Amino acid sequence: MTKVFLCLFLLLFSFQAYAAEKPVDKALKASLTAFFAAKPMVNNAKAELIGVQHWPNIQGEVRWSLPPLKHLPQRISLIAEQGHGKKLRRFYVPVLVKWMANVITLKQDISARTMLDRSMLSQTQTNIAGLRGRTWSNIADVVGLKSLRNLPKGSVVLSTQMQRPPLIQRGDLVTILVKVAGIQVRAAGIALRSGSRGDRMLVKNVRSKQTLQSIVQDKHTVTVFSGGV
Repeated sequence: MTKVFLCLFLLLFSFQAYAAEKPVDKALKASLTAFFAAKPMVNNAKAELIGVQHWPNIQGEVRWSLPPLKHLPQRISLIAEQGHGKKLRRFYVPVLVKWMANVITLKQDISARTMLDRSMLSQTQTNIAGLRGRTWSNIADVVGLKSLRNLPKGSVVLSTQMQRPPLIQRGDLVTILVKVAGIQVRAAGIALRSGSRGDRMLVKNVRSKQTLQSIVQDKHTVTVFSGGV
């Protein structure tokens, strides 16, 4: 009796092994290869296939597409479709991918509260899968950022690990550039809050006492695109 069970077990094991090794349809694989050859992109990052975790049990070409993505994880479920209308079939295929992007990385170890300068930075094409936070591709955009923690050489510069020190402090005297109908007027103002480049902030016109919503341009200048002085 034991021999019978042993034979049945071996047969079952052999069948499962055969099923696991069943070759993937060539046309199915070719359509996936073509999809990645077209360099699908999300947020300026190119998807590159590492491997398929589980192929669907179908044959023939399919239409591949990326799922909606807020972040760029290594494991995603690609959407595969065959047919149209009432004959449409949709499959979700788990795959592992790289997300290759041109980003700013560190050329050296840095400690917390370090202000970045050009000598510390380089532009590198690297895999950013799984990273959380905004990345940058232009060195000029990250010069002046201050690190929130110790970071090793080669780290991608991420918004979650950096802060931008204010260019303008509350109470600073600033130049207000008011742009109305293509005309630019300058006026003296006082910052009513602190802000970094690109931040929106309130300023008060020294002469008219009017409070204006502005955008920080540099450590001396803000811009107002509507209203008057």
